[in-house]
Amino acid sequence: MTVRRTRWWVLLGCASALALAAPTAHAGPFDLDDDEPSEPADSAASENALPPPPVVTIKAHAYSLQECLLLAERNAPQLWAARARLAFVRAQIDEARWTPFSYWSLSSNFGYLPPIGGTPFYNASPYTLLYQGFGSGWQPAFGLSVRGTVPLYTFGKIESVKKAAEGRARVSEWDLEKQRQQIRMDVRRAYFGLMLSRDMQYIANDVLGQLNKAIANTNAKLERSDQSVEEVDRLRLEINRDEIMARVSEAKKGEAFAIAALRFLTGVQSGFDIPDEPLKRPETTIGPVVRYLTAARLFRADVNMARAGVQARKAWLDFRRAEMFPNIGLGLNAAYSIAPSADPQRQAWIGDPFNRFGASFGFGVEWGLDILPKSARVAQAESELEEARALERLALGGVAVEVENAYAAVVEAKTREENWDRAERRSKRWIMSTQDAIDLGTKDERYLLEPLRAFVYARASHAQSLMDLHVTLAELARVTGWDAIAPGT
Repeated sequence: MTVRRTRWWVLLGCASALALAAPTAHAGPFDLDDDEPSEPADSAASENALPPPPVVTIKAHAYSLQECLLLAERNAPQLWAARARLAFVRAQIDEARWTPFSYWSLSSNFGYLPPIGGTPFYNASPYTLLYQGFGSGWQPAFGLSVRGTVPLYTFGKIESVKKAAEGRARVSEWDLEKQRQQIRMDVRRAYFGLMLSRDMQYIANDVLGQLNKAIANTNAKLERSDQSVEEVDRLRLEINRDEIMARVSEAKKGEAFAIAALRFLTGVQSGFDIPDEPLKRPETTIGPVVRYLTAARLFRADVNMARAGVQARKAWLDFRRAEMFPNIGLGLNAAYSIAPSADPQRQAWIGDPFNRFGASFGFGVEWGLDILPKSARVAQAESELEEARALERLALGGVAVEVENAYAAVVEAKTREENWDRAERRSKRWIMSTQDAIDLGTKDERYLLEPLRAFVYARASHAQSLMDLHVTLAELARVTGWDAIAPGT
């Protein structure tokens, strides 16, 4: 009797699946074949039979939740896409930083010229000489020209466009964090779902073992024509066994779905498994809701994205307004050309396109007078800023609603888990009391059906509530941006 009680009390920690651990030559708890036992094989067939398969002693690495989270952050394609978007925006920051200093150009030419002599006042070479084709006396000619503008005062265009690019980069950084939090939530949901599926299978295996034992005892009594049991009792037990078998297939389907999701998210396509551990009550302490509302205002990615978007739109509006004013800068110009076959011209008022060297600089103003289109661009930027401010208010208000809903879900799951835990313990005591009465002969096996059904329902509901509690805590961590409150962190 003591051994039987111990078996039920260690049910939560049971890690052996009776259907998978049973040898192939014996009927396990999932064997529902009602046929007569087969006759033993003759000695010749036994000698020619294949040897039993080898026992697996090396198992695949079991990935913990932390390992799955790290692998997902490294391999999830959503995060790779978010990182690529962030790199693109950071490259735009460099473009905005160096664009004011990019108004520089260099031009060069290289060719051959015929002999050209004389001066502007006495031309010794006819004009048609340039179009006679290659001939004697032709020599190479080379020319180089560099020009550019150094901005001195732009009425804030340079600083505002930098701030706008940096604000957009901050938006992309928080978008990456948003994707990371969502991926971690998906990993936790799949991980806890996989643990729940295996817990359900272990529960079914243990209960099937009890049902098979009860059915065997009922069959033995029916064969002895015992009046304490009827054929209906055996049928009732078998129907309940069939129902549990149907639930086992659902648990196996959930296990397959969860493993497929974890393989995709972590990038581990072969040899993937998790530790064979039952779901346990998380150690996270649930605080007041105001704590999570404050955390969401500080850490939530959507809120910070909205704030960064407002700052970026403000800077962009400043840039559009600064475009209404001119740019003041310093213009620089330098040119060099040489053609040995052409006579140099040294008069001050005559330009020599073939042999010259010169440099110049001067202050200037550049002002585009497209005032009306620029005014329209300012109005567009003002509208975009107003949209960003509205989205910020939406983020703050929407996040508060999500946090309160997630908090209520956590409280409900916690209350449900505690109640199902008590129901599970009471159903265990009911089973032990009934089994003692059966052993003493005061009751028969049909009285075991009702407590077994109560235990299965309570245990399965308790496992489901444990999984819901883990998932709702993970969702609360996601909607607040406070990842430290998630279970298993």
